[in-house]
Amino acid sequence: MPLDFDALIQDVSPESLKAAMKQGLAESGVSVDTREGSYTDLLYSQAAYQIYRGLAYHPTLLAAAVPSEESGPYLDRFGDMYGLHRTPSATAYVVLTFTGDEGSVIPKGTVAVSASGLRFTTDLAAAITDGTAQVPATAEQPGEIYNVEVGTVTRLAVSLAGIDQVTNETPGEGGADKESDASFYDRIHTFLSEPVASGNINHYKQWARSVSGVGNAAVIPLWNGNGTVKVVIASEEKEPLDELIVTQVAQYIESVRPIGAQVTVVSAQALSIDVEATCTLEGGVLPGTVQKELEEKLRAMLLEMEMGAQEPVRYVRIMAMLLFCRGVVDCSSLTVNGGTENIPVTMEQVPVLGTVSIRAG
Repeated sequence: MPLDFDALIQDVSPESLKAAMKQGLAESGVSVDTREGSYTDLLYSQAAYQIYRGLAYHPTLLAAAVPSEESGPYLDRFGDMYGLHRTPSATAYVVLTFTGDEGSVIPKGTVAVSASGLRFTTDLAAAITDGTAQVPATAEQPGEIYNVEVGTVTRLAVSLAGIDQVTNETPGEGGADKESDASFYDRIHTFLSEPVASGNINHYKQWARSVSGVGNAAVIPLWNGNGTVKVVIASEEKEPLDELIVTQVAQYIESVRPIGAQVTVVSAQALSIDVEATCTLEGGVLPGTVQKELEEKLRAMLLEMEMGAQEPVRYVRIMAMLLFCRGVVDCSSLTVNGGTENIPVTMEQVPVLGTVSIRAG
C-alpha cells in the first residue's frame, strides 16, 4: 500500500476529526446517541483531541528528519555527523582610558558601563600616570552587541577616588553572537554541495566560517601571484568585521592550510548604497511610509546577494521595488549613489544600505 504523504500536510482540528468520526459512525448504520454532552460525544471529543495532538507533531518530526533552518537542536545533531559544529558566541574586548589625579589607582575588576548599560570589567590593575591610564577590559557577557562604538563607555559602576572620567578611544572588538540556525544550515548545505579537498576554494571558505562571528566568506586565489590566497570575510548580515576577528581567522587558517600557501585575511569593505527618489503618491500616503517599506526591501535584497560573486547592485531592480511599494503611483526621479546606473561590487566589497530619501512630487 503506497504511503499517503499528502495526509501529513492536511489542515485538521479537533472539531473536524470529531465530525469525521461521527459521520463514519452514522454511515455504519449503528444508532447511537451522539448529541453534545452524551457519553459517545465525550468519548469522541477526547479521542479527537488526542489524535490532533499526535498530528501536530508531524512538522516537528519532519524538521528532525529533514534538516532545514527550522530543525533547531536537530540541526546540531545533523552537523555532528559531518564534524560540523555551530560557532559559539565570543566575548568582546575594549581598551578603557581613565583620567584623574596623578597616582590614583584603578583596581583590577573595575566595572565601566556604556550609555546603553553594557558592562566591561578591567583585566589589570593600573594607576594614573601623566593624567591618564589605559586598561584592557572584557565584556561582562559574550555577544556582538558589546562591540561598542568609540566614546560610548563613559561611566563607572562604582566611583573611584581620584578618577574623573572613563571612556573608550577605540571600539570594542571580538564580540560575536552564537551562530544562527540559518547560517549553520547554510554552512552544512555548503559543506555537502561544495566538496572540500586539499585547500581548494571551498576549503578556505569552510575554514573561515568556522570562526565565531564569520557568516560569509569569499576567496580570491592567486591574488598576488602563485601560491597566494586572499580570504575576505563578513558577518552573517554581510557587514565588515573588526580586526580581532580577522586575526582569529588568519591564525586558524594558518594552522590548517596546505604547506606553501601564503594566505591573507581581510574584512570585507562596506559599499554604501544611497537611494534618493521623487514619487507621485496616492492621497494620504506619506513619503516616510514608502521610505520604510523600500528600506526593508533593499535590506533583504542586499542580504540575498552572494558575497564575492561581483554581482552589481542593479538600478532597474531598485526602481521596480520602489514602484511596487504601497501607495506609489509613479517615479519621476531615482538616483542610486547619485547616478542612474548599476553599482559595481568587487570581490572585497559588501553592499550595505546607506540613506534612503523619498520625496513627494
